[in-house]
Amino acid sequence: MVASNQQHLWNVRTLPPTIANKYAGIPFVILDIPKIVMDDNFHEVWNEHKKPILRIKADQRNPLSAEESAAYAKTNPWWQNQWVEANWDGIVAFNKDCADDRWTNPEVDGKKLFPKFFQQLYDYLPIRNLNQVLFWSNRIPIGFHRDFNEQLPIPTSMRIVIEDNNPKPTFMLEAIPEEEKATFTSKRWQDAVNPKFVDVSKCESNTFVYNNKDWAHGALKIEGHSKILCTMAIDYEWHKYDDLIAKSIAKYGNNLP
Repeated sequence: MVASNQQHLWNVRTLPPTIANKYAGIPFVILDIPKIVMDDNFHEVWNEHKKPILRIKADQRNPLSAEESAAYAKTNPWWQNQWVEANWDGIVAFNKDCADDRWTNPEVDGKKLFPKFFQQLYDYLPIRNLNQVLFWSNRIPIGFHRDFNEQLPIPTSMRIVIEDNNPKPTFMLEAIPEEEKATFTSKRWQDAVNPKFVDVSKCESNTFVYNNKDWAHGALKIEGHSKILCTMAIDYEWHKYDDLIAKSIAKYGNNLP
């Protein structure tokens, strides 16, 4: 759901080999920063502007048109027709010419509406450039997949847990076998072999980064419960990233098998 693979070219081009080697293969790291909190008006904005995130363009992972998907669903009841069945509710709080044109993009002026939140991003995170900020809440279980944006072998894909009333962690990662990394697209969450769940409920932080190349991610959906996550597309200041990840691992661990 994050920005297309045309984004984050800065990170791909500039990732220092020393950092790539130091954090290679790590599934996720909880960041040693203060808990990021939302402006008081967040729920008002969320409730007014959130929309079901529906497919509006086919892609290599789901190449069926709206008509083809509807016809396929008639004979395959397990099929999720993403043109009319949403994975998420969401809003787009900031876009720097990098909207993912496969999905609906209900935009709000996040910098104007959530000044406290955006200031915390720049205060706590190793941001060189901020490209996109989304808030989303999954409606259904999400199968294991890799986002189409940059796929780096270190934890750079970021999530902030805005709120979560689930009785147990629901965001999960699973290692992609070496022989499948070049071709992996997705698999059902029910087929998980040894998932790792990210749990920030007992941490001083609510922000983590995960590996979007070697690990696939997905999410459970527990009936009667929900969560809202923030995901961002950023260009990193690598020396600040290195310092933050090192101290975060010292506090929360590297979560390797």
